[in-house]
Order: sequence, then structure tokens, then C-alpha cells
Amino acid sequence: EHSGLGGIGVMIIMALVIAICAIVMGSGNAPFMSFASLIPNIAAGLHVPAVVMIMPMHFATTLARAVSPITAVVVVTSGIAGVSPFAVVKRTAIPMAVGFVVNMIATITLFY
Repeated sequence: EHSGLGGIGVMIIMALVIAICAIVMGSGNAPFMSFASLIPNIAAGLHVPAVVMIMPMHFATTLARAVSPITAVVVVTSGIAGVSPFAVVKRTAIPMAVGFVVNMIATITLFY
């Protein structure tokens, strides 16, 4: 609240933090459930609807899960294809990063 970033800045920072946690944990639900409960109070302090801050965070966890080398779908896919999980992650990293940016831009332009 007191960082001086405003609603958009805090939304982007929180989405980045939760995306990094999703990559490290290999799960989208665990980091989302951990951080989502903080957002209503932060959003109220910034005079932003809570759903506008929570929605891009949820999409960020979904996108970041596909970039985690320990996610079940990446492990299974790499096993079936006979390649390293990191090879799968390398192929998904750029589309997911673009999706993250589009998610932020769409949220800011349509809902903020």
C-alpha cells in the first residue's frame, strides 16, 4: 500500500511474485491460495476492486505452472516424448511470458 506504485504496480508485482512461486513449487493452486487472501485488504487500501487484482494473479499462476520443470504435466510430457523436462520448459517459456504480458495489458485496459 505504501510503496508508491499504485494499483497497477502492486498488481503487476503480486502477479510476478505469485508466478515465480508457481514455477518454484510446480503448482498453481498453492501460491494462489497463499497470496489471494492478502489482496482484499491491499486492494481496499489502494481503492481498487479486489477482483481486478486477483484475476491476473490467477491467470499468472496458470501460465507459470506450464513453465515449471517439476509440474506433473511437464514431467509426463517429457517422459512420453523422451526429452528432458527442461527442453519442454524452454519451448513453453516464451509463449507463457507473452501470455503473461497480454494478461496484464488486457486486465489494465479492460477492467482497471
